[in-house]
Amino acid sequence: MASRMTGFAALGLMAVLPLGVALGAQAAPPAAGPVAAVFPPWWPAARAFAAAGAAGPVARFGGVPFIVVVAAPDRARLRAAGAWLLLDPHAVGGCAPAHPGAA
Repeated sequence: MASRMTGFAALGLMAVLPLGVALGAQAAPPAAGPVAAVFPPWWPAARAFAAAGAAGPVARFGGVPFIVVVAAPDRARLRAAGAWLLLDPHAVGGCAPAHPGAA
């Protein structure tokens, strides 16, 4: 029974993996301009905001508080600040309105 469950899990992964790769390719961050930085989901919004702000001006939050849209010319600083993923904010959608104090 365990090997059957493992087979189903592998089959499910094989079915979903190409979809994830295609979505990731379309959501790749642009070479310049704003980027949606995905921080660990357990971080409070204030921590994600501060980490993103250390890398560049924050424009707004994404659809959830651990995604922050930031104009960071140095993408390595975002990763060093704790960002797991960097995505194109237009491709992923769901971004909240601009932060009132954004530049």
